[in-house]
Amino acid sequence: ETKFGDKYVVMHPDDERYLDYQHGQTFECEWINGLILATVIKDDSVDPAFGTGVMTITPWHDHTDFEIAERHQLDKEPIIDFEGRLLPVAKEFSGMPIEEARSMIVEKLEAKGLLVGVDEKYTHSKSFNSRGGGAIEPQIREQWFIDVNKQSIEWKGSQSSLREILIDVVRYGDIKLVPNRFENIYFHWVENLRDWCISRQIWWGHRIPAYYRGDELKISMHPPEGEGWEQDPDTLDTWFSSALWTWSTLIDPELAQDESIPFEELLRRSPDFQKFHPTHVMETGYDILFFWIARMILMTTYMIREVPFQTVYLHGLVRTRDGKKMSKSDPANCIDPLESIRDYGTDALRLALIQGTGPGQDLRLYPEKLESCRRFSNKVWNAGRYILMNIPAGTSLAPPETVDNEQAQWLLHELDLLIQKTRQGLEAFRLSEVIDNLRSFFWGTFCDWYLEMDKRPDRGEEDNRVLAYALSIQLKLLHPYIPFVTEALWENLGQKTMLARASWPEPQGFTFPESHQKLELVCESVSHLRALREKASLGLNQKIDANIDSEQHSEVFESHSDLIRRLARINTLQIRKVEAIPSGEALSSYFRETLISIDAEALDFSQEILNLQKQLNQEIQFLEKSLSKLENSGFLNNAPEKIVHELREKVDSSEKMIEALKKQVYELEQLTS
Repeated sequence: ETKFGDKYVVMHPDDERYLDYQHGQTFECEWINGLILATVIKDDSVDPAFGTGVMTITPWHDHTDFEIAERHQLDKEPIIDFEGRLLPVAKEFSGMPIEEARSMIVEKLEAKGLLVGVDEKYTHSKSFNSRGGGAIEPQIREQWFIDVNKQSIEWKGSQSSLREILIDVVRYGDIKLVPNRFENIYFHWVENLRDWCISRQIWWGHRIPAYYRGDELKISMHPPEGEGWEQDPDTLDTWFSSALWTWSTLIDPELAQDESIPFEELLRRSPDFQKFHPTHVMETGYDILFFWIARMILMTTYMIREVPFQTVYLHGLVRTRDGKKMSKSDPANCIDPLESIRDYGTDALRLALIQGTGPGQDLRLYPEKLESCRRFSNKVWNAGRYILMNIPAGTSLAPPETVDNEQAQWLLHELDLLIQKTRQGLEAFRLSEVIDNLRSFFWGTFCDWYLEMDKRPDRGEEDNRVLAYALSIQLKLLHPYIPFVTEALWENLGQKTMLARASWPEPQGFTFPESHQKLELVCESVSHLRALREKASLGLNQKIDANIDSEQHSEVFESHSDLIRRLARINTLQIRKVEAIPSGEALSSYFRETLISIDAEALDFSQEILNLQKQLNQEIQFLEKSLSKLENSGFLNNAPEKIVHELREKVDSSEKMIEALKKQVYELEQLTS
């Protein structure tokens, strides 16, 4: 359909096949609507290896053709109107829609012997409207542009262009990109930056503040005085408006009503601007690094002569479990945040969007991850409520002045290390790593270990203060990740000011290396005893006898024997100060010059073996039945793809379960032999 405007034949200047043709040379030839005068154009953009190495151009309707025409100052002629119909230059096809005329144009070319052949396998890029689905045809029309190469701005003592400033502020450290690998992408964009088209032909947006009357033009916030003025119908590019965000939101709204106040004075008299500009950290997705971040830098350095922010933290895209991008253009791939908040809670959604990703890395979001985060939020709430029920109301949250209990010393030692790691991680923008540490500490160190240690009859005021302090510190550290649960618990602790306004935790110098080493050894021994219990398939309610042999650590185990027995559910614990020698017995474990074992002689594993064998047989029957289905072509051809996929996953899971059950049966049989 654009062939009606063809009058330039373009070829590469070094193509040896066409050296006889000179740039600017003209020749007559028969074309779709009769004889035309064609002009030879030599341009480096032509690929000599593609096709004949010669192409015709239609500058009005193609970006590449337009650039060629601009370089060589060629005429540009419209072929298609803004309604998608052919213009009079198409003669008998004038007024016809493109889709209707296309096949008829091909027929005419064939009839005139001008169509040599059709490549049915040829593919090319074509733009379509994401909402309506219609094809997008490039058109030339008047627009408003920002000149990015004009040397018109005073910056660091010299005249610079907007593009030069965009490069300078990142290259010389005024603005830091996190992660810094995006600097190469940023420089590639900015170094190839063209004048910015800021006008749009859409209904909604900030209207261009330009007024016309005949040949007169005035730029004004309000219509000029006099009759006959008409405002430009275009709107500003949405990124133009968004680019003003960093400083326009901080201007005093009452002062802004007074248009007589100069801009510089308006900034000087706006308290929020003076306090918060430039922003310390700007967080956004890497996909709009150029569209938004670069434009904010451009507009702010132009208007205010300072950078809009000091650091840009770039997060990745949200994707499905299998890596597909979540986008409003494909709702089937999206997880509705409002539904997620309803089903899992706001804190869980917030946490799921942070955990498991690094700066600039894409994130996978799926229901199981949301559920895991919901369980953690619930764990924080339940643990907090438990502590509140077990300490007196009004217990001080201040750091304990003296701590004599070794278990408390161990906790406070760990807590100081956690505070340090959290600050270091946040300052380095390792947000996911920080919450991994916080989550592991709260659920493991604090709940699984310390709260269980603390469940003893001789608890005193010191223990209450340690609990209150430890909870308050963790609420502060967790608050950026799960603000609602932590804020609610903070209020329940009797605090009148919001947790969001509380001071950030600082290490208190709680360093108890000796107690810390002892309790780490105790915890490790309990973990080994629990692992042996699990290996023997012994329930927590089944009391067992155990032995600990250690010449080096026997005193530590003796002084904490009651704690070990309670945490590991041991009936009788025998601690012997003898050299520990690794044993080949199934129910023993060797670590740190220590041998731990449980007494298996009095244990009867026969019933457990029968139960496992029964479960194993059921699993084998399911696997055989499932494999038979998957070998049936009728099932594979007729069953929905989703059902087949789910069955294959069940087969994989069943095979793993069978191997695990066989291993358990073998180990128990070894214990009884």
